[in-house]
Amino acid sequence: MKIIWSKKAQYNFDNIQNYLEQFWSPLIAQKFIKDVLRIITLLENNPYLGKYDPKLKCRVMIISKNVTLHYETTEDYIELISFYNNRQKPINFI
Repeated sequence: MKIIWSKKAQYNFDNIQNYLEQFWSPLIAQKFIKDVLRIITLLENNPYLGKYDPKLKCRVMIISKNVTLHYETTEDYIELISFYNNRQKPINFI
């Protein structure tokens, strides 16, 4: 199944990666990237793996204890909506 990254998902991903490289270490940032790629591979094989959240009207998948992926599925593709840093305020994150 085709994976489509929204602009917001790409922006969130880049911000999280840059933050990890700057304030943690390049190794932690690489682990984050690996985890995201692993989850995307899992979603390609089973798009309904994440839990559906009726409030957000999308599926949610935990990447790590601090990052959650929000995505939508259709018959043809999976759209990554956003990567959400769980430590931030829950205001308009999608």
